[in-house]
Amino acid sequence: MIKATIDDGEKYYRLSNNPRVMKYVTGNALTRKEADAMLHELVHEYDADSWFGRYLIEDRFSGALVGMAKLDSYGSATEIGYRIMEEYWGKGVATEVAVALIHFSIQKFNSTSVVAFVNVENTASIRVLEKAGMVYMERIEDPDEIKFKFSYTPQTNQTMKKVLYIILGLIALVLIAALIMPKEYAVEREIVINKPKAEVYEYLESLQNQTNWSVWARMDPKMKMEYKGTDRKVGFTYLWEGNDEVGKGEQEITKIVPGERINTQLRFLKPYESTSEAYLITESAGDNQTKVKWGFTGVMPYPMNVMLPFMGMDKMIGKDFSDGLNNLKAILEK
Repeated sequence: MIKATIDDGEKYYRLSNNPRVMKYVTGNALTRKEADAMLHELVHEYDADSWFGRYLIEDRFSGALVGMAKLDSYGSATEIGYRIMEEYWGKGVATEVAVALIHFSIQKFNSTSVVAFVNVENTASIRVLEKAGMVYMERIEDPDEIKFKFSYTPQTNQTMKKVLYIILGLIALVLIAALIMPKEYAVEREIVINKPKAEVYEYLESLQNQTNWSVWARMDPKMKMEYKGTDRKVGFTYLWEGNDEVGKGEQEITKIVPGERINTQLRFLKPYESTSEAYLITESAGDNQTKVKWGFTGVMPYPMNVMLPFMGMDKMIGKDFSDGLNNLKAILEK
């Protein structure tokens, strides 16, 4: 950076003649006369040998004008500012300038803090100051402008770094924990029904019958249901869509062991997508008694599986399975 002088009128005019660059400064582009008057005022704010003042920012390789920066005394702090030529927008130049001004202010002036003011609507510059490590302090409502005050202090920056390290550490801990935690889950409940095994199995083999005893089918009397294929055959699919409690999904028969077992796949679509394997098993439990096991298994993807121990899947789903089996028992023993 080179400290600006009265002789830099042409460069200052080029910077100030762009209405987009001047939007949050004067609100409009300056004429050459207006630019010269403003430059004259700015360069005479401080003595020529003072480090405070306005500086031209030029490309280190080509010498092309990049913009202008300011260093002002602000009590025990230093105020920084910048304007960048439009052709250099979106290239990280503003952030690089802001970081350089912050470090220069702390090293040269031994400032307790570095501050900057930005119009509340200037979202691009707000983001630049945040990326440079400055933090929002307050909202200031002047008669001609509403602006935010940002500040940087070595102590604040160190604190922010510590907080960032803690957050990153916690994230890493969660990811590591997810690697060693189980991804599979399983829920199963059973009941003894006072009916012969063949009769119980015949009723269970019909996927359509499940809507008579399943707890979820009773949660929404207006639930839309659709069937595809032939019931009691592999490939038969039951589709449902209901309220927030039952959501939307489908259940397909995937395997049948006649008289013993029916396997299905549950594909939940709303409120979230997941897939689980379900099964119904019938076992003889004595004369005219049948034990029915109803369960399902699934896999929770990494790293969401870290939540599995806290979800209490068995307790959360198990009650619905028990209630459903009790409904089944009541229907068959009626």
